[in-house]
Amino acid sequence: MLRNATDGELGFRILQFEDDRYFSELQRVPYFSIILISGGGGELNADFADYEISEGAMVFLSPFQPFMIEATMLKGVMINFHPDFLCIFRHQHEIACEGILFNNTSHAPYFIIPDNEGTAICNLIEQVSAEMRFFGLAQQDLLIAYLKILLIRAIRIKLQKSTTSLLLDQVTADATLLRQLTKMIELHFKTKHNGGEYANLLNIPIKTLGRIVKNHFQRTLTDIISDRIVMEAKRELNFTSKTVKEVGFYLGFDDKYHFSRYFKNKTGVSPQFYRNLLRDPKHYSLTSGELQGA
Repeated sequence: MLRNATDGELGFRILQFEDDRYFSELQRVPYFSIILISGGGGELNADFADYEISEGAMVFLSPFQPFMIEATMLKGVMINFHPDFLCIFRHQHEIACEGILFNNTSHAPYFIIPDNEGTAICNLIEQVSAEMRFFGLAQQDLLIAYLKILLIRAIRIKLQKSTTSLLLDQVTADATLLRQLTKMIELHFKTKHNGGEYANLLNIPIKTLGRIVKNHFQRTLTDIISDRIVMEAKRELNFTSKTVKEVGFYLGFDDKYHFSRYFKNKTGVSPQFYRNLLRDPKHYSLTSGELQGA
C-alpha cells in the first residue's frame, strides 16, 4: 500500500480477495475502485441499483459511490487509488475514462472481459502486483503508467461492447462531446437542471445535443440529468442526517415541495418515504399506500 506522505491518506493499493468480506457491507470510500472478479459471482449493488456479476466481470466505482457485493463465493483482485494519485480530469486527454468507466450514470458500472482480452488484463494486474511487492526506482511513475494502460484497455472494451456506441470516426467527435457533457453535469447538476443550460455551456444547439444523447444512450437528455440529481438525492437521504428540505436546497431546489414532487415523479415515492424505507424496511414497504397513489 502506498500512502500520501503529507496526510497519510491511502494513495494506491492492490489486494486479492477470496470471499466477500471487503464488500458485504455498504461501502462509500474516498478513492476510485477497480474490482476484477476471477471466480464466483454475486449481486453488485451500486447507487441503489442491482446487477448480477460473475467470473470475468470488471467493476469501476468512483469515490464515495455507495456499493456492496453479496456473494457466497467470490474471488478476485481490487485496485484502489486516490484521486490525487491519478487525477482522472488531469489525464482526461490521455485516457478519457471520465464518463465512460467512472461516473457513467447511463450504463452499468461493469463489463465482462472478452476472452481475447483476459490474458492482457491479467498480465497488467500481475505487473502491478509485482511492482507493489518489490519497491524500486520511480515506483509511483511505473504504477501510474500501468494504471493508465489498464484504463485505456478497459475503455476500448467498454466502447466495443456498447451496441449503441458510435465507433471509429464518429466516436471521436460524439464521444468527446458526451464526455464533456458528463463532466458538465457532474460539475453543475446541483444548480442546472435542464438540458438547455448544458447546451449553452457546450455551445451546441439543444436539438443537436438531445439527438446525440438519444442515439448513444437511448434516453433523453432530461433523463440523464435527472438520473444524476436523483442519485445524489438518494445518497444524501441515506448517508446524511439532512432534512428533506436541506437535501432539496443542497440540490438546487428552493422549495421543499418542488423537490419532493420531483423526487416522487422519478422514483415513485417521496423523499421521506424513501428514507424511512431504507432505515426501517420491515415497517415500510413499496406496496404501501404511498406507492399506490397516496
